[in-house]
Amino acid sequence: MLARMAANFYWLGRYAERTENTARLLEYQLTRLVDADADELALGWRVVYRALSQPPPQAPADVDEAEAFLIADAYTLTGGLVEDTTNPASMISCWGMARENAREIRPRLPLRVWVCLNQGYLWLQETEFADAWGEGPAALVSEVIDRLRLLAGVVDANMARDDAWRFLELGRYVERLQQQIVLLDVWDRIARPGGDGLALAWADLLRVCGAFEPYRRDRSLTLQRGSVLGFLMRNPEVSRSLHFATGRIESTLRGIDPAGGRPPLAAPHRLALRISAALELDPGEADAASDAPDAASGEVFGSLTRDSRTLHDLVQATYVDYPVTAGLPS
Repeated sequence: MLARMAANFYWLGRYAERTENTARLLEYQLTRLVDADADELALGWRVVYRALSQPPPQAPADVDEAEAFLIADAYTLTGGLVEDTTNPASMISCWGMARENAREIRPRLPLRVWVCLNQGYLWLQETEFADAWGEGPAALVSEVIDRLRLLAGVVDANMARDDAWRFLELGRYVERLQQQIVLLDVWDRIARPGGDGLALAWADLLRVCGAFEPYRRDRSLTLQRGSVLGFLMRNPEVSRSLHFATGRIESTLRGIDPAGGRPPLAAPHRLALRISAALELDPGEADAASDAPDAASGEVFGSLTRDSRTLHDLVQATYVDYPVTAGLPS
């Protein structure tokens, strides 16, 4: 496979996953507009924006004005993350970049995959955000999530398990690993009891990650910080746990570069294993009864963030941007 095509498949996976991550966070926030008070909504918007590495919105200091801003202007706050083409983190921008990468590799992409991806993008582009908002604030982002999951199913059913599929999967799970690390770190730092007692529930974090029901089955109805973080970091069966993402990264790397998975390990393989080991050494669950973040957990998330970004750089350097005279590892 040409390195250029490998890069297109990789970034297609990354941008599709990034679009769904934005939609999931917005769905969580928008479903709370009716029941949450202004302070809780403000805290929720800060979590959403920081998890997406966006400047957090500033609400008015007056409580009544803040409530009007964060409920009525939830339309504006959401619109910036949905339809703003100048914002690279918006859903329309990310979906557009996924489509552009897919357009570059049309000869290697099954027709049904392209049609599903293209139809979804055109639907979002043609949707009037104001009309969709009138039907229900969370309706549009819920539809985006459904369409992206349909795309994932079409990919799974129509693509051969060759290097094209492997690079697409690698992009998906590198993106998921990075986004989930940031989300867990932001939630641990921000969504905790402050001086006013305001906090976001750990159950909400599990719901955002699609892990609430599995947690209740495997653990208990009692939700504690360390137990929830440990579950979302190390559970191998939850699709948005860090352990699950690193496992899929390791398996796709072995498929792309089998020789790199044998000693001496290639750099991406070695770093993926190190990330897996770091997850097992996380100290956060030892203090399961505490709701306050500690320095150790902050260091763990900081190290995981750096390693996940380095992993992307190593994948690019090893399989995409390598010198022509060197060739692929053999």
